[in-house]
Amino acid sequence: MLTAAAVVPQETRQQADDKAFAAPAAEWWRAIGYFLCLALVGLRFYPALVLLAFVLAMRWRQDRYAFLIELTYFFGGFAFLHSNALPFKPSDLALVVSVCAVFIYRRSPMVSRILWLTLAYFAAIFLIATTSDESIRVQVVMMRNYFTIIGFMIPFLVFANRDFEWDRFIRSVVLHVLVVCGFYVVDTFLICGMVLVPGSLAIESLNGPVYSDFNNLLWRPGDFMWWPRHYPPGLYWMALCIVPLARRQLRLSWQQWLLVILSLVSCRTMTFMAGLLVGFICFRGKVRQALVIGAASVVAITGLYFADSAMGSPLRIASTVDQFSSLEAAADNEDLAEFGSGRMAQILPKWELLGDLHRYWLGLGFLHPTLTTNPKYQIKNEYYVDVSKSEETATGVEVTQFQTILDCGFLGLIVQTAFFVGIYFVIRRLRHSQYYLCVLVAVSVFGIGGFAGLTQRDGLLLLAVTLGAVLLANPAQGRVLNFQNHTDPLP
Repeated sequence: MLTAAAVVPQETRQQADDKAFAAPAAEWWRAIGYFLCLALVGLRFYPALVLLAFVLAMRWRQDRYAFLIELTYFFGGFAFLHSNALPFKPSDLALVVSVCAVFIYRRSPMVSRILWLTLAYFAAIFLIATTSDESIRVQVVMMRNYFTIIGFMIPFLVFANRDFEWDRFIRSVVLHVLVVCGFYVVDTFLICGMVLVPGSLAIESLNGPVYSDFNNLLWRPGDFMWWPRHYPPGLYWMALCIVPLARRQLRLSWQQWLLVILSLVSCRTMTFMAGLLVGFICFRGKVRQALVIGAASVVAITGLYFADSAMGSPLRIASTVDQFSSLEAAADNEDLAEFGSGRMAQILPKWELLGDLHRYWLGLGFLHPTLTTNPKYQIKNEYYVDVSKSEETATGVEVTQFQTILDCGFLGLIVQTAFFVGIYFVIRRLRHSQYYLCVLVAVSVFGIGGFAGLTQRDGLLLLAVTLGAVLLANPAQGRVLNFQNHTDPLP
């Protein structure tokens, strides 16, 4: 007969095994195959579009969770597709599909409330835009980025008349994140180029940015002294993994953690890492443990700072920290312009223009870098090191919060904040609502460095899919099951 002492460790091991992340080999290979197809499309090998469509069709039939994630990767690009990889914007296709879903699906009361809140947000920023001298036709081109949040309707289309299991969704997210981490690691440390994630970085040239493509691969295979930095959009989905990992609902092996850490080294983006760290601390669930994690992070960052500084700052930790110390010594605007890796150089003249035109509260409008021709909005930026870029339109800054101020002023920033926080208060009593809040916080911190944020389509798509998944996981409140002309009642 087994004693209680013998049974408890066995149960403990069983619980640990249940939390350990694992997936069948076939699922790993399917995810790898999909991202290889997406990388080929990103390299402008357009025959791969046929293969990509075939793979998505198979995913639709076999695994709707993987289909939703992979389709969203296509819609948002996420470092696989750069802005000019295709003759059309996949995010515009996502916008069209989402709007169609609004009209063809019967909505639960909670979904209706969120839709009315979303329409009020769209109407508010549109009304603010009408106060600008810029043509509305031009402004809508940029304004549609803000509209991407309507993508929360896409999960309803994917799971129409199907059950939705939150745990399966999260495990599928983790699997795809780990595969993308592997792509970042191989691309950086083995291929030494931009091949597996071709939209993650461009090489600057006299004619503008040059991206890696099928006929001109940017890589140095075997040159292990050159580890190109890869921007982090492909890793944004880590934000969805914060809550289950922070609360130990899911456990990664040390090999999987190593893959994650190497991918973060590959991107070397401090604001992205800060967003993950802030999310991990804030959503740990226990204040004491959160404080311990925060203190340990400070100690670790301090050690890494001195190590990175001694090596010339290849990890960009020392250079980031040193910018804050140099900020205190700034004697004039030229010194201030160097802060934030040149981001202040983007902001200063545009901030001055806001003051000159008395548009702090309403912004300059949703100006387009090339389509806006009104001389009022053309500036000469004397803070740029590259003189050839000094003449520009007063838009396009990397700090997404300030971009909102440029577009629609302090009033627009208040409306934007109230909208996204308001959504949380609408869903706060639902299971898994913390995931939406965690992604919102992480994406907002990413935006300080010009990544994701609440003005860019990839960040908004991730937040939208998270919101849709939370609603689907609560059938009594958020589930949308039937077409409007269907006769069966909602559950």
